[in-house]
Amino acid sequence: PLPLPSSLARQRIEESRETSTRKGGGSLTMRTSLEVIVDMREFMSALPCVLHAAGFKVRPTTLEVGDYILTPEMCVERKAIPDLIQSFASGRLITQVEAMCKYYKTPVLLIEFDGAKAFALNAEGDLPRYPNQNHIITKLVMLIHRFPKLRLIWSRSMQMTAEIFAALKAVEDEPVLEVAQRIGVPDADGATGKLIADNVNDAAVDLLRRLPGITDNNYRRVVAKVESVEKLC
Repeated sequence: PLPLPSSLARQRIEESRETSTRKGGGSLTMRTSLEVIVDMREFMSALPCVLHAAGFKVRPTTLEVGDYILTPEMCVERKAIPDLIQSFASGRLITQVEAMCKYYKTPVLLIEFDGAKAFALNAEGDLPRYPNQNHIITKLVMLIHRFPKLRLIWSRSMQMTAEIFAALKAVEDEPVLEVAQRIGVPDADGATGKLIADNVNDAAVDLLRRLPGITDNNYRRVVAKVESVEKLC
């Protein structure tokens, strides 16, 4: 069954809506909704649905950098524990964190646990006295040391993640979809910051990126040369 947001998550979202966003003597504005930009691939998990049920305005799109954009300056890469371990093993997490640190003032690695399991990376009895370089804790320490700008957030469950997102967004500006879409996307000259096209079908791009042989490095060239997934087939 789909996990439902807790009453605390809804309460924090209501508080955030009522919070003044006046900054630096600017005009007083009242927040009417909390927006979060979500990468299409995240819809394989239930978190976007949990955020929507909690009252967030979820805006799906294809993101080159990060999984969730909370504010114009805050980007979140979400990792469940199995994905965290796999991403360390493949080296993909280093690339993802490097991109977040390059383009965002506040890059965040969200480590999300299964609410039905223990809120710990290891059982106390399984934790070695001196973890070696291949241990998950050692890898996290080395990651933080390499990217001191990175912030780590630990979440017990998807419901807790919704509460955390609401708290982080309480007095911050809403993200801009068009800007988030352009971040990290190279143009034909190799420079970053442009979309391939303004009318790209995000669902089709998401499907394309799941096909064998399609990678983060070559899918843009395929999109530029092929009219549709049907034509590609």
